[in-house]
Amino acid sequence: MLVCALVGSVALFTSMFDATVAFADRDTPQFHRGACQGAYPGWLRGVVDGYHELSMPSGDPTGVLAKVPTPAVLTSADERLGYGDGLMAGFTLGMGYGAELGRAARTADFNTEKMGQMTAQFQTYVATHCGDLVAALDWNTTFMNAAGTSTVASLNESQLAMHFAVSANQEAIAAEASARRALEAKAEGDEQAALKFREAAQLAAQLAGEFAQMAKSHAATGREEAVQAIIDAQAAADRAKKAAESTDG
Repeated sequence: MLVCALVGSVALFTSMFDATVAFADRDTPQFHRGACQGAYPGWLRGVVDGYHELSMPSGDPTGVLAKVPTPAVLTSADERLGYGDGLMAGFTLGMGYGAELGRAARTADFNTEKMGQMTAQFQTYVATHCGDLVAALDWNTTFMNAAGTSTVASLNESQLAMHFAVSANQEAIAAEASARRALEAKAEGDEQAALKFREAAQLAAQLAGEFAQMAKSHAATGREEAVQAIIDAQAAADRAKKAAESTDG
């Protein structure tokens, strides 16, 4: 019965949104204002979902319209339509960026060019619809899931934690590379080079630990969406520490 109720709720929401769209105009100041207000929340929802490897059903971004409630303060049909457009555009681009962000936090194999493309496309969308406008939605009261447990503010904190996890992983990769070179230099009898690489590994491990702590600092405000980033950051810090310690003695 719960599944039926959820399906019915989504269907009702979609029909209400479609009815609103029927009376709305995509080329009004209100539409552009709504699109401007929806873009960054949509981007954040996409980044967080992409980082957690949550796929859009059939690549269709319209599901975010049911997932993210339209703020009650948006009363104009044009503005509500624009908000939905901004949500979908931001969400689609954020998903692509977030997926690469997740890989960058856990592996050495990620596509920085793709991340740059997603960012540039998002910036273009924002420039098109925002201009000099400052979107005025309250980040602490604009909910980003149906349960009302996520807000724009909490998702923003979560994505900051994710970026710190990426930094921790990059330092871990550097620590591991330096540790390998230190051991190779030591095996070759080059104590000076071994010391240099050992110090580099220790510094990278220290930085990885600091980034992990910075990720943890967003635990409370980032809520449940920050948990995986904190886990990723700590795992990277542990790897970096292990790599640095392997050069001891």
